[in-house]
Amino acid sequence: MTEEKEQKGFLKKFGKWAPIIGVAWIVLNIVLPLALLRIPAVQKVLVVLENKLPFDLPGIG
Repeated sequence: MTEEKEQKGFLKKFGKWAPIIGVAWIVLNIVLPLALLRIPAVQKVLVVLENKLPFDLPGIG
């Protein structure tokens, strides 16, 4: 019974933060990098860096 109370307390405590943390993770790891790739200045920097690499990355350039 005490485990059940602790589990409910844990879910109740972090329940309201779970969607916020989930959305923040998606934005930081998926939306932000894709948005940065659409900026022409960022594209130019990536092309310059890719040209300086001593190996070939297929699909880039």
